Amino acid sequence: MVPSHLISKAAGKRTLPGNAAMMNRSFYIVTTIAAISTAAHAFGIFRQKPRMEEVVRKYFDGVNKKDAEQIKSCFAEEATIRDVMSGNDQPRKVKAQVLADRCMEFVTAHPDCKVDFHYGPECGRNSRWVVANWWEVGTWSGESCGLKPTNKPMSCEGQTRFRVNEDFQIEEFVVFRTVTDWEQALIDKSKES
Repeated sequence: MVPSHLISKAAGKRTLPGNAAMMNRSFYIVTTIAAISTAAHAFGIFRQKPRMEEVVRKYFDGVNKKDAEQIKSCFAEEATIRDVMSGNDQPRKVKAQVLADRCMEFVTAHPDCKVDFHYGPECGRNSRWVVANWWEVGTWSGESCGLKPTNKPMSCEGQTRFRVNEDFQIEEFVVFRTVTDWEQALIDKSKES
């Protein structure tokens, strides 16, 4: 806005000197363009929400189907992961194949596992983040990663934030969750090495 001391009064009307008037018009033009640009971006993200949410559903569906290729197809070639409960909560880059292999190790240990949602996947208002609050049940009845099965029931739950890129692939995710007995045994085994 133009300060009031730059406004002159001519013929009983409040007018702006030439440069101040130009600055005021420029301010309104820039503000309008910024508002239109923000709205266009938000509308673009809004239109993409269903596809971003679908990629996350497809990932969980791949876990339920025990389908490594479907799981891998949901991720960018390399994704950043931060698993807050795993004992190593530092962000790290991981190849899509490694992520799919890790999922398959888990479902090999828990061949009857099933994932479902408390809510989500749901995309944020004007962002590329999709949040899912999920739960999983099964039985540790399979041998995986050299760990013998206990045949005990497994249940875990958590919340995962997935950042979906413009190619509709997961490029980053942050996991907050409980740790299963199999995962704890795997963590303990890695500490022994």
